Amino acid sequence: MKRFFFLLIYNLLFPVFLLLSLPGYLIKMKRRGGFGTGLSERFGIYRRPAAEEPKGGLYVHAVSVGEVFIALKFIREWIKTHSEPVVLSTSTATGHQVVRDAALPGVRALYSPLDVPGLSGRCLSRFEPKAVVLIEAELWPNFAEVCHRRGIPMVMLNARLSPRSEGRYKKVRGITSLLFSRLNALGAQNENDKGRFAGIGVVEDIIRVTGSIKFDVMGDTPAAKRDDFREILAKTAKGRPVVLAASTHAGEEALIATATREAGAFPLIVPRHAERRADVVKDLQAAGFSPILRTTGELPSEVPDNACYVADTTGELRDWTALADVAIIGKSFLAKGGQNPVEAIAARVPVITGTDMTNFADLVALLETTGGIWRCEGTQLAETLRGVLQNEEERATRTEKAYAALHIHSGATRRSVALVEEFFGA
Repeated sequence: MKRFFFLLIYNLLFPVFLLLSLPGYLIKMKRRGGFGTGLSERFGIYRRPAAEEPKGGLYVHAVSVGEVFIALKFIREWIKTHSEPVVLSTSTATGHQVVRDAALPGVRALYSPLDVPGLSGRCLSRFEPKAVVLIEAELWPNFAEVCHRRGIPMVMLNARLSPRSEGRYKKVRGITSLLFSRLNALGAQNENDKGRFAGIGVVEDIIRVTGSIKFDVMGDTPAAKRDDFREILAKTAKGRPVVLAASTHAGEEALIATATREAGAFPLIVPRHAERRADVVKDLQAAGFSPILRTTGELPSEVPDNACYVADTTGELRDWTALADVAIIGKSFLAKGGQNPVEAIAARVPVITGTDMTNFADLVALLETTGGIWRCEGTQLAETLRGVLQNEEERATRTEKAYAALHIHSGATRRSVALVEEFFGA
């Protein structure tokens, strides 16, 4: 009865929210190149006949770019031992583009259906998956209910729950326990996450600690664009150390670029949202820089000394990170929560963050314990960066400590595959 009333209220309120947010969503999708890529699939309108769709395989759902990369890593491991087709659904145009660019054989890129009555069933009837995999904590009530009614097992992988999110979910523990009860298994990133999920009502018997797929540095696929990027940096940095401002948010581009200039290095900026490029350029110019945008194509014949490079694209962070001398993590200075430092750690690049990394509290605590990370206020960034660049021995030692700390997640991808195999075709 509780579930009936929960779904009733949800299905009365969610369409209202959807109608109110739809114009903004469509504008965002247009900015990010979503139109003409099959976005109508979100509304249950498909461009190819149902008979031509891959059926009887694995359905994987990832929200956006970060989760898509995790999904692709899982799928690469999965297809080593499974020949069935895979459907990889995503909610965003940028995530959809990353799936298409990956071009994995047998993988169908799909926009996930909006969670309104009828659309989830239409999607699942179209692909008839043997099992559904959800990357991180993306679980929608109607989709989960349809899977349960049809006997399609659902496994959540790479699941993590920050202390802040745990507190919010505990306030509605009755609802979360109803929703998560539709899962057959949940692969948590660590013991802390396992405890948090249990604390919000997830049945402890279904929770396994599988580790983080993203933190699983072993067996990562090499990036393909580094030679081109290396040539770009050779022309723009002019022999200076390259400092990556990774996944920056509003105001952080100018802050980090200025500190980088004061430390005698070259700023390479990868904003969190590429569509912010106009604001990023404006802020950098106000700080005395001549930004060069990747989307403009060719480099100028003469690169000015006050240049900085802005990689205003999607899905290339890993390649740029591997070529940096130091990585400074965005959303940790002028915004809250922080972005993921793992790309840099896996590439053995020293990491500096601001004071707010609450979204990755467990990882940062581990890194601080091992001495594998530098943290500072924005006002101390230039001084901290200068010290990191000048002390080569300390930099190398602490970077290796950070890399070693990630090895507790070694094999997470294979363990996640094994967990899904328990339910696939069962």
